Formats: sequence, C-alpha cells, structure tokens
Amino acid sequence: MSIRTAPALPADYGKPTASHYDLAAAMRNTDEWVLVSGYTNRRTALNIASKIRNGVLPAYRRHIYEARAITTAEGVHETWGRYVGERGDQ
Repeated sequence: MSIRTAPALPADYGKPTASHYDLAAAMRNTDEWVLVSGYTNRRTALNIASKIRNGVLPAYRRHIYEARAITTAEGVHETWGRYVGERGDQ
C-alpha cells in the first residue's frame, strides 16, 4: 500500500452539483423539468427519482414532485424532476 501526502488539498475536478434544496426551489419556480443530475448507471438514476417522488430526501418531503430517470442517446443516465403541487403550496 502506498500512502500519499500533500501540503495542500489537490484540485478537485469533479463537476459541482446544486443541492437538492436549490433544485427543489428551482422546480417550484418553473413549469419545466429540471435536471437533478447525471449518474454512472441507470439504477442510481432510478433510485434518486424514486426518492424524490416518495419524499425520502428532505428537500422533497411534501410529496409534490414528479421525477423520472432517462438514458440519453449518448448513454448518460439522468434524473429529471418537476413540481406538481399548487403554486401556493410553497
């Protein structure tokens, strides 16, 4: 096993993602579908979509969101969501 050390944290080249609270707010403010994120496999995309629909994630607790997992023509697995509650429910 090799142990690595560095005087500073190396640069993170991962793509930043919005928090689920930010995404839920964006969904409430538009009638369009909002991209939640892309995933490495379809199972993960389906799992996140299910958690959004069922209110498992705290940002979506009120069960008024619709979410679907898709696989694009390029093979990217994505979860998309939208707000389906009344606009006054915010």
